[in-house]
Amino acid sequence: MGSRIVVHRTEAEEIKRIGGWVLIFGRRKVGKTYLIKNFLDYDTYASIRVDRSVRIEEGGEERSVNNLEEFSRIVRRGLKDGGTVVIDEFQRLPEKILEDLAAVHPEGRLILSGSSMRVVTKLIGKGSSFLGILYPYHLSQIKARDILRSLFKVLPPERAVELAPFLRDPWTIPLLNESVDFMGNLVRITPYAVPALVGEIFTEEEREMTRTYQAIISLMGSGYTRAEEIASILYTRGIVKTPASSSVLPYMKNLRDMGILRETKVYGKKKYVYRIDSEVVNFYYYLNSRYDLSRDVSFEEVKPTVDKLKSMAVERFIADLFAEIHNARVEELKKRDGEIDILLTRRNKPILVGEVKWRELRAKDVRKFVERVWDFSCDKVIFTRKSKGRVEDVRVLTPEDLVEMV
Repeated sequence: MGSRIVVHRTEAEEIKRIGGWVLIFGRRKVGKTYLIKNFLDYDTYASIRVDRSVRIEEGGEERSVNNLEEFSRIVRRGLKDGGTVVIDEFQRLPEKILEDLAAVHPEGRLILSGSSMRVVTKLIGKGSSFLGILYPYHLSQIKARDILRSLFKVLPPERAVELAPFLRDPWTIPLLNESVDFMGNLVRITPYAVPALVGEIFTEEEREMTRTYQAIISLMGSGYTRAEEIASILYTRGIVKTPASSSVLPYMKNLRDMGILRETKVYGKKKYVYRIDSEVVNFYYYLNSRYDLSRDVSFEEVKPTVDKLKSMAVERFIADLFAEIHNARVEELKKRDGEIDILLTRRNKPILVGEVKWRELRAKDVRKFVERVWDFSCDKVIFTRKSKGRVEDVRVLTPEDLVEMV
């Protein structure tokens, strides 16, 4: 089934509207190459290999170029002729070649794609020959609305919503098979795929995956989100020198810039919480912290925790989906009587508060939610599997309602 799913990413239309020269960047395995090759128009596509040889697709033909000077001439000629040239994994090119290409601007259209934040920052930073001539476009995981649209074509609404959070990582889509349980596939493959994926990011950044980075990611996968909590634990383990949040914040901001962590503002405060952005990466680290996936673990053993993780992932996914639909920002709010699952703001004002009850919606759940959000003058929503209708000025939505909304 995975091969039948074609996700039309709205980012492609945004990139088309930008025009001019563009830099597409983002962590590995978010679908940069797939988006470019399937949804953008170009005359020449070039991919830079690790050994700095180049694979070029042009006019329906494919060839290899081993001389970078020759490659530079091909690209410059294409741009001067008014063509669109794509260079994938551009960060593997030496600076001299990049300077030669920058000299051709504004002729043609150059699209660069790469994963290294270090090189991307350098390329568009002060003193760079590309400064002011490249539009930086950050590509993250598939948008909630885009993946849901595609899944609704092949899966029942409830099943689509349940799997969508994990399928936002494009590399997991082929794992969706009619004869094999998708979550079971994730349990089997993530112990191999996720550490390699995360480790590859650090390799591209020319950093060692230090003990500190590994410890931070593991703790966040275990459910810790606040810098002060993480710093305190790492201090007791002797990994950082002080228990102050400042001892870990630089690492966390690096992880955010690499696309590993997401930064969420705390409502009404100048504070932020962090969590692992990818549900698949979070899935692995959470399970590994509890079951040690390096040993032979059966799906039956981890299934209760997998079900819990699915519910938590749906909650975050619905928040992202509503934020896209309403063009709003997700913020976090904890009150004395519990945390509000969804808080969306626009220009710092709440426009929607919501509760997600994926397992079962009971009357007392509705009552508690109403009591918790009575002081919010905005849209109030409960999202659940089955129940439908309006209760005490609260909209109750189900997966079937989302079919129309997206």
